[in-house]
Amino acid sequence: MPDMLAIVSKAVFDKDAGPAKLGQVVPFSGYASASKHLQKLDAHSRLFLVTVRPPKESLWLVAVLDGLSFDGQRWHSRVNTTRLTDISVLKAQLVFDSGKGIVAKPGALGMSLQTPRVLTRADAQLLLDAAATGNKRIAAPRPVNLCQHEDRSPLPCLCKRCLPSAPERIESQGTQFVRAKVELHSRVLWFWLPASLTNDLDAVTQAVKTRLGQRIAPFPDEATADSAAMSTSDEDAE
Repeated sequence: MPDMLAIVSKAVFDKDAGPAKLGQVVPFSGYASASKHLQKLDAHSRLFLVTVRPPKESLWLVAVLDGLSFDGQRWHSRVNTTRLTDISVLKAQLVFDSGKGIVAKPGALGMSLQTPRVLTRADAQLLLDAAATGNKRIAAPRPVNLCQHEDRSPLPCLCKRCLPSAPERIESQGTQFVRAKVELHSRVLWFWLPASLTNDLDAVTQAVKTRLGQRIAPFPDEATADSAAMSTSDEDAE
């Protein structure tokens, strides 16, 4: 009884949902697809429908369908009661049962979601919590782990999903490594450091932080808060 995520194409959404806006409920009561990937669904599953909206590839949660049954061509369900919700901020947090998350080049988000995916329990809860906010701004949990999932590295992956099970120290190909991190602008970048460089950890992390600072900026709300704090300090100084 897995929960799954599937995409509603732009054409179908425009036809069936028309001018619907964020916060409104689109009364979908089924999903037309005979995809073999959806055969994992049963009457106890939920099917989360999303769509990609122009012009900036916003990812919207369209509906959550339950009470599912399949007639060979279409999945039927109870009428959706979930509001249209912009879940773009969750793109980097969904991991799916594959652990690979959403990987898409610019302009290809919709294409990357063509194959239905099994959601983890945490994924489903993220989506439901987002819908429950009523399209208020959803803040990603911070600090945000910048590590992407890595299957082929000889060292343990340090992405959000794998980090809890990653050791503090490990040996690979005769070399000892220790786990280290750099934090900047409410992001954290984990990496493996050769144990022989432990005495140089401060210098290494500072070099990584400097390089990271050239690529990322503070979150908008933090930048605003920092500016306000600086203004207050200036006023106090006067």
